[in-house]
Amino acid sequence: MNSRGAGRVRLSGLTIVALLAAVLSGPRPAAAQPTAADSAAVLVAMAGDFEERGELDVARALYEEVIRRYPDTPGAEMAGARLERLGAPEGPTPVRLAQGDVPRDPPPDQRGDTEFRVWSTLYGLWLGVAVPMLADAEGSESYGAGLLLGGPTGYLAGRVFSRSLSVGRARTISWAGTWGTWQGLGWAHTLNLGGEPGCEFCAGEKEVVATALAGGLAGIVTAGFLSRDVTEGTAAATYLGSLWGTWFGLAGAIVLDLDDEAMWASTLLVGNAGLIGGALAGSRFDLSSRRAHLISLGGLIGGFGGVGVALITKPDGNGAAFAIPLATSLAGLGFGALLTRDGEDASDGESSAGRAASDSASPALLNWSDGARLAVGLPMPFPTTVPDPERHGQRHTVWNVPLLRLRF
Repeated sequence: MNSRGAGRVRLSGLTIVALLAAVLSGPRPAAAQPTAADSAAVLVAMAGDFEERGELDVARALYEEVIRRYPDTPGAEMAGARLERLGAPEGPTPVRLAQGDVPRDPPPDQRGDTEFRVWSTLYGLWLGVAVPMLADAEGSESYGAGLLLGGPTGYLAGRVFSRSLSVGRARTISWAGTWGTWQGLGWAHTLNLGGEPGCEFCAGEKEVVATALAGGLAGIVTAGFLSRDVTEGTAAATYLGSLWGTWFGLAGAIVLDLDDEAMWASTLLVGNAGLIGGALAGSRFDLSSRRAHLISLGGLIGGFGGVGVALITKPDGNGAAFAIPLATSLAGLGFGALLTRDGEDASDGESSAGRAASDSASPALLNWSDGARLAVGLPMPFPTTVPDPERHGQRHTVWNVPLLRLRF
């Protein structure tokens, strides 16, 4: 690959906007002020340049933008003809580096590979401590050897298996191992394994480590068989659902004033219910990772808002104090799901240019029409000309960013 070819990269939607600003901005004489036809011609010419260089996804986005913004211009007719000639995109478009170079496919997504290796290394360190504890090792030498061997062994194991894992499957397996470890630890304390009857938090150390180790390994094996087709969005919905379920189980137990054993059981069982519910919701509604996190962000805002209300009102008792953030976090999750229902389920990794072109129904930040609900869109800047107050009779180009669109 020559240096010229290596310097060519795919331009994002923001870069396109910057290029348009450079072409269309700046003071101009009245005779040269851009019209709709001029703006459409500039965009079509730029799209043609991207098309010649093999940047077909960017070219399609610009052609569609011309048709949407300037429908009654010659440029729109030309853009429609070129779109028909290009046809629908068929998977990832090869990236042409330079004239004469061989097209190459985009690099594979290696996030799952890296994340799984990091997690497997940490899990190997945990095994390096847990195994000597189960073996009743005496002295620090056994634990030192376990740490020396556990980290590299975990990394090598992750390196072997992570190459065949998608992002969704890698995250599902790693979270299943972590969740299984937590479940084993929690049930050991709930059932008071190895402890005296009636004694709280007296579970035997060896029993706790054994159940935590067994739970983690069981989670890894189970997820390995059940997560073959898990998407990145479903994986995110699964682990976020388990965390919210844990919070609801703990807060609900405190509100109901349950004893310690029942509180542990509520936290663990409702957490499992949240994990299953998140997995079903992610697959049933085809959630993207972005939307799952935005919904969770709504719950987080609501929960901390409830904490603020509790600190101000100072309710009596722990039950009332936990009831407020419990209710507001539920409300926040609900609002998050409603506000992200449209336009948030674009496939993970979709280019910003593609999202901008496909979001023709919501060109403003906030969009409302009679008989419909409020929707959040992607505001697309567009150029226009205004009189120049410092130069009489001349106009200059400005960029407009639509924030609100109302239809009656």
